[in-house]
Amino acid sequence: MSRVLITLTVFSCLLFMSFSMLTNNGANDVTPKEEKVKIQWMSFEEAVKRNQEQPRKLFVDLYTDWCTWCLKMEKATFEHPNIATYINENFYPVKLDAEAQRTIVFRDQPYVFRPEDGASGRGVHEIAIYLTRGRLNYPSVIFLDEAVSNPQPVAGFQNPVRMDKLLKYFGENYYKEVDWGLFSQIYQSPLEKNKPVYAAPR
Repeated sequence: MSRVLITLTVFSCLLFMSFSMLTNNGANDVTPKEEKVKIQWMSFEEAVKRNQEQPRKLFVDLYTDWCTWCLKMEKATFEHPNIATYINENFYPVKLDAEAQRTIVFRDQPYVFRPEDGASGRGVHEIAIYLTRGRLNYPSVIFLDEAVSNPQPVAGFQNPVRMDKLLKYFGENYYKEVDWGLFSQIYQSPLEKNKPVYAAPR
């Protein structure tokens, strides 16, 4: 009887020690929370200057303070880690207030705020008119090539999947070879759930 009791006691001690070691190891293996990826926004002038030093495409987020969908796109799309990482690695990202009242000098030409113009009746900056080719809409994203020319504006709210497609379309120069309608059908974004991923045509 005493042998059985000793055996049970030893077994219980071993079990307790194993459990304690397992618990401690688990505590030590806790990984710190991953830092949120943020887009490294800059001013239009800074992006142009950086482009002169090292050519790269520009990505412009055109917004206004009163635009609800601009804020929604900021949260839903620009804070998505895949989107933020791709923009940071492939573009000079610009956040531009379409109603900014400061003068912006671009290619030795001053662009100013026009208080009498704009769809909202609150005025609009001339650089916003130039970048959208006169088709003002908020939010809008604009892609400019490495020569900071040929603005390609895309109006409206873009969810992460559609934004991923736009980034690849312009960022990887598919826009020079393939129609957007065809590209958007063929290219399956990795952000789309439960859909196979195919490479875009070359």
